[in-house]
Amino acid sequence: MARPSVLAVLPVIGLVACGALSPAPPATSAPCFSVQGSSALRTKDAQKTVDELAARIRLSPEDEALRDPKSIEDLRAILRHDTIYLFGKAAAFARTLDSVEGRVSEATLELLLGESQLVASQVLAMQAAWVSGDLRVARASLASDRGEPVSDRDRMLAQLIRVVEEGNAIADALGAVAPAHIARGAEVIRRLRKEAPSDVRTSTLVAEYHRLRGEWPEFEAALSAAEAQERGTPALCYLRAMEQLERFRRPDRGATLMRECLARYPHFVRAQAALVLMGTTPRAALRELAKLKQMNQDHYLVMLLEPTLAADQELGRMQQHGDDGDAPR
Repeated sequence: MARPSVLAVLPVIGLVACGALSPAPPATSAPCFSVQGSSALRTKDAQKTVDELAARIRLSPEDEALRDPKSIEDLRAILRHDTIYLFGKAAAFARTLDSVEGRVSEATLELLLGESQLVASQVLAMQAAWVSGDLRVARASLASDRGEPVSDRDRMLAQLIRVVEEGNAIADALGAVAPAHIARGAEVIRRLRKEAPSDVRTSTLVAEYHRLRGEWPEFEAALSAAEAQERGTPALCYLRAMEQLERFRRPDRGATLMRECLARYPHFVRAQAALVLMGTTPRAALRELAKLKQMNQDHYLVMLLEPTLAADQELGRMQQHGDDGDAPR
């Protein structure tokens, strides 16, 4: 049975403990749970985790040359490659330009960085469900082992546990730091609405912002205004494809539109990344991930998802062919 699309089930996560759709409890009721600790401290620790992760990244020479952007062309290249490790510095550089062009770049970078971090956080948190059967077997199989795994199967089981647990830690950090980028993007957009209200890029950014917030009437108004001026842009076809997925809950239609978008703009890395997230099974996601890797080997989804999906696929191969480690010890 096919698993649901990752992004198609993400909105359900918003229904949290205590029954979000049930009547409110009496005012005297005790809270269902309490959160301990300082949110500011958690965010600071999360940012440290994200910074350490980014510092370990070794990019291709083409992307490494963009670590310290010096022009609008550099900013466009960073966005074109969808290299989110560089978005923070790129947004800071865009801010120094103090121009409409700079603010368009800054708002775009901040919104896309925040969205990418939120999506990565949720996908990483859900990858354990993708590979839940193998993960359960891995923990049971290695429960009584001491020392390093000796068989290929045991090494792969240990690898699967490790990448899922590391992914969970990264997911928590990304979820904590992402909102600040979206808030900064919104702040810049407010300024653009005063400075350049008729610029198609302003309308597109407004639509992007409302999509992230699930505010569909506002999204439709902004996107229609952008389309009235110019239909032939990658951002606009991307937004229409994502609307099918997120607003209308039609992942198949969303994937079809995204592929059409990619056919028109073959180097649109963000569209291919969306197709990875629309995969209905780990195998389908891995196929789309391979295409994404051909477009940008440094892409964050390649780094975050490939180890888990590849380990799960290899374990499946071992089980089919009865590779070493299957006999009881």
